[in-house]
Amino acid sequence: MTMQCDVVVIGAGMVGLALALGLRRCGLSVQVVEQMPSPDLLAADHRVSALNLASERVLRHLGVWEPIAEKQRYQQMSIWEQDSSSRLSFSAAELCLPALGYIVPNQAVMKAMYLALQDSGVVMRYGCKSARIHAHDEGVEIEFSQETLRASWLISAEGAHSRVRADFNFPTLEWDYGQSAVVATIATDLPHQACARQVFLTSGPLALLPLTEPHLCSIVWSVPSAQAHTLLALDEEAFSHRLSAATGMELGLCRLVSPRQSFALRARYARDLLRARCLLVGDAAHTIHPLAGQGVNLGLMDAAAVIEAVEQQVQQGNWNGCLDFLAPTLRWRKTEAMQMLAAMEGIKQLFAYRGPFRLVRRIGIDALQHAPIIKRQLALLATGNCGELPLMARGS
Repeated sequence: MTMQCDVVVIGAGMVGLALALGLRRCGLSVQVVEQMPSPDLLAADHRVSALNLASERVLRHLGVWEPIAEKQRYQQMSIWEQDSSSRLSFSAAELCLPALGYIVPNQAVMKAMYLALQDSGVVMRYGCKSARIHAHDEGVEIEFSQETLRASWLISAEGAHSRVRADFNFPTLEWDYGQSAVVATIATDLPHQACARQVFLTSGPLALLPLTEPHLCSIVWSVPSAQAHTLLALDEEAFSHRLSAATGMELGLCRLVSPRQSFALRARYARDLLRARCLLVGDAAHTIHPLAGQGVNLGLMDAAAVIEAVEQQVQQGNWNGCLDFLAPTLRWRKTEAMQMLAAMEGIKQLFAYRGPFRLVRRIGIDALQHAPIIKRQLALLATGNCGELPLMARGS
């Protein structure tokens, strides 16, 4: 049996579901293919995302922001280096913003999107893995065990380990950070006060991200991969003591309240985003270090840019399934990804240097803390309130 649609989105993460919602609103027929079970059957995932204000506006535009129940706005950010009195701080009040961003469980966002898609006309294929994907100049064919799905084009939003990227030999620049991120939920003696914190340790950055309960935080602890195995092997009490010491007791004693998960960290950058009617977006196109929490924001901007480009074609009556019109959009998104990769690598290397350079770095942090114009510009970039953004991501 053969079925037909305009677009197939492979991957039902945040970026893939955002694309499905947006492209369906453009009037295209869309099917989503995801090899994992449906969201209500998924095991607990303790990962969270730091969504900036640009991502909030995109999700509002798609009608899924308000239904997300578990979202914690953070009003402050504090960044420091271990064993140093130098500290860089930002606040929403000094920027005249309602918040700097939001910490949101990944599953909460995907659940809101999943519910919004139920009555949209988008066909959702969970627990479904294709046997073969064939792409040519006129479209793509995706073979399943008992049927074939034909579409004008395919979008890979599968994440860092994109099968489409590998199968179609997209040229990719990549390097291993030599680190893994240990993720968990913790309870703290002191309330987080809606502040997102990050301390740079000799082993790598440790983020404490505020959750909706005043004494709960999500941690993202980036360490050398061998050390990650050690941290996972510690019993809960030993891990909690190690974590409390690493934070300098910033929030008092820390205590694990969830299982620990670990994810290897690797940078990737696809030199091409489009080949034979197959398009890469989000982590399938680029992965960056999580130290600034910008990966998902970059992916959502990819989705918004593609949606707007398609919408313009449809409104002008030029939609015919050919993707030549995407060329300017894809050049823009590749530039944004490379700039973000370079920025994250720069920050990572800056805090990796030891010895006499530490004094220079601390002086620089102190100087930046007392340079309001530069600090404000950095904060606006981080919050998604300036720079080149898709229309639906821009503030008033």
